[in-house]
Amino acid sequence: MNRANARIAAFLAPLALSALSAAQQPAAPAAPAPAPAQAAPAKPEGQQFKAIAFEGAKPAAVDVFRRHLEAVGGEKAWETKKQARMKGGLEIPSAGLKGSMEMLTIAPSKVLVTIDLPGMGITRSGCDGTTGWSIDPMRGPALMSDSEIADLLRDSNFQRDLGLVKDPAGAEVLGLFEFEGAPCWRVKVMGTGTKPREMHQFYEKDSGLMRGTSLRVPTPMGEIPAVIEVTQYEDFGDVRMPTVTTTRVMGQRQVMTVDSVEWSGVDEKAFELPEEIKALKAGPAKPAGAAPAGGAPAAPAAPPAAK
Repeated sequence: MNRANARIAAFLAPLALSALSAAQQPAAPAAPAPAPAQAAPAKPEGQQFKAIAFEGAKPAAVDVFRRHLEAVGGEKAWETKKQARMKGGLEIPSAGLKGSMEMLTIAPSKVLVTIDLPGMGITRSGCDGTTGWSIDPMRGPALMSDSEIADLLRDSNFQRDLGLVKDPAGAEVLGLFEFEGAPCWRVKVMGTGTKPREMHQFYEKDSGLMRGTSLRVPTPMGEIPAVIEVTQYEDFGDVRMPTVTTTRVMGQRQVMTVDSVEWSGVDEKAFELPEEIKALKAGPAKPAGAAPAGGAPAAPAAPPAAK
């Protein structure tokens, strides 16, 4: 779940942008304010990492992944994890928003993420093993595309670190870079699905732990760069997980915290499709008297015989 935490943070980035936009809408027209002094343009997210010279050869990507996996519990411990319930909080400081987050997962293809931000409403997304969906206060219910489902399942896969060790899938170490003040191996990892997305993972040279991710996040406004930093790990049973994750997107911050993780007790019924999603799958109701699909209207019934 180490990457899952970071990727959930990226998944929430569009919500943060919408929340910020709504929070910044003025209640009534105001007199124009004096133009602020011009500040130096900020570097785009993901472009501020400085390369660090090092001696010797770069490690192989699989060795970086293996060292991280050992640092968070090891292969045997993660192989026993089949389901998870994670609870925590989500805060968007600049918008004054603070709420809760819960993720339920049963490997390999069932997930439900619920975010409750007072003032914005409840956002849910999930997959029942086949159908991916989302419901949010701004756009309502929607069905996910195949690529969106692939992203959701990858991002919520708490055994993904284990999978990368067993199959690095062409991952490449780009070199040693400074990430939030620490020397880290920068590893390019490609996603899966019909539109695989490139992301860069940063693994601390000294500890082996993953410190963060740089990627582009799809939103209704197009793809936007985001940087996710993991600032704290804690033990949950026999494994370690990130408990504080900060996402920086378009100059704003959102902070996700994890308070508890349970590795059992997830009810399969939690992944059943909501009624709104069932209605979307069924499509619009046919009007009375509509022609059967693919054919001409049925002939009218014969009038009753005269008495």
